[in-house]
Amino acid sequence: MLRFATIEGARDLKLDHKTGSLTPGKEADIIILDAEAINVAPLNVVPGAVVSLMDRSNVETVIVAGKVRKWKGKLLDVDLNHLRRQLENSRDDIFAAAGIPQNLYRPN
Repeated sequence: MLRFATIEGARDLKLDHKTGSLTPGKEADIIILDAEAINVAPLNVVPGAVVSLMDRSNVETVIVAGKVRKWKGKLLDVDLNHLRRQLENSRDDIFAAAGIPQNLYRPN
């Protein structure tokens, strides 16, 4: 699964010349995962744990095109309060445009 999510995915998208593997000259997006978290214990087979047990809580560090975007579990250069307000405004606009009364405490 990991191979299909990396080099094979890049190959299918015709991007394998610039991404999909850690090769000199290619753009590198790297994630560092927490393999000691309780949701993967006891760790038996690393690729299997990555594919079937890990989730976003296991992502410790993210590097995109050489720039660190998440470090030790914390997003960098992101104003989460501003992002949350944008998402809430978008939600409110969608409900209003659809003419659906909004009730955050029960499904419509």
